Amino acid sequence: MIFDSLELLPADSILGLMTAFRDDPSPNKVDLSVGIYREASGQTPVPRAVLRAEQLVIAEQTTKAYVAPIGVAGFRSGMRNLVFGDVDNSLASRIGCLQTPGGCGALRVAAELYLRARPDGRALVSTPSWSNHFGLLGGAGIEISTYPYYDPESHVLNVDGMLKSLRAAPPRSLIVLQVSCHNPTGADPTASDWGTILDVVAEQSHLPLFDLAYQGMGEGLDADAAPIRLAAARLPEFLLAVSASKNFGLYRERAGALLMLAEKASQVEVLESQVKDITRGIYSMSASHGALIVERILTDAELRAEWLAELDEMRSRILRFRSALKQALASLRPDLDLDWLVRQRGMFSMLGIPAADVESLRRERHIYMVGDSRINIAGLNHQNLAIVAEAVAPYMK
Repeated sequence: MIFDSLELLPADSILGLMTAFRDDPSPNKVDLSVGIYREASGQTPVPRAVLRAEQLVIAEQTTKAYVAPIGVAGFRSGMRNLVFGDVDNSLASRIGCLQTPGGCGALRVAAELYLRARPDGRALVSTPSWSNHFGLLGGAGIEISTYPYYDPESHVLNVDGMLKSLRAAPPRSLIVLQVSCHNPTGADPTASDWGTILDVVAEQSHLPLFDLAYQGMGEGLDADAAPIRLAAARLPEFLLAVSASKNFGLYRERAGALLMLAEKASQVEVLESQVKDITRGIYSMSASHGALIVERILTDAELRAEWLAELDEMRSRILRFRSALKQALASLRPDLDLDWLVRQRGMFSMLGIPAADVESLRRERHIYMVGDSRINIAGLNHQNLAIVAEAVAPYMK
């Protein structure tokens, strides 16, 4: 039979942890593994602004006919403005946009587009990085290397090592750069670091592929997008994958976009024709539901204000629990410098615990985290904070 040669593949590491956590009968189990926002109850909420916008979209909908292959117009312009801010016509005319199935879809299409222009090109991804970067880009057939980024034991960003690696990479490589709230480390370059990184990218004629998955969940909407706006002023071209999953809470709706900055306005039509052709051979047509919700929020002043307030609360909650975790650990391990916990931003941090000890914490203390000791700060609450701190403190270095 045709499929007899296929073998059962191991479960994705994070998805496997989700199953193990679900089946764990312990009343004290804590899930810090899955990269989704959670409120105090442990649930991932649907923002009130999203619920209201969704009701309006449904009430006004008169057809389920296809939207344009490139996506919902108001969503595309809204996401562009959210990232780039108020731009003049000369810059706006150089920005193309494709609506995609989440940020994941944007990353995959970006890799396909790059390979059309550079069939022998290669990509560089930070180490550590979000594991799915390798699957999404590698699935397009691109060769992937890594550049140094972060030491999980010392909790220090390795900017010098990163710059050395970017200088040594073949010119015109595709460089994947997480813009803010780095996954899995929570450590972002400073504004000065970004300036130097962009200088090296320009010197080597690399093509940046920026990944902006958490805009608004680090320092704020504008601050989290600042590296993109700096890049737009200093580089002739780049690609940007952006997601509405986290900041709009639209995880299952898969609303994302691939933004493309071209050197000249005349190239935008070319780029958009290419990405439409790529998606035609993968999933053909854009979905609309999540995009229409985002469009409604961004074009309705009342809904936008409500959404911004909810986003501020998500960001504030994460920052509060970063501080609370630092204080709880410091009371148990006064010998440690834990300032890095409150310097980092976004949902993730790496505790620097060896994989064998991570497994022991899962098996003996029912604390679930990814094997590299990445934790989701949003999984902490007042009920489990002390449990987590007591469990992990002996393993911290």
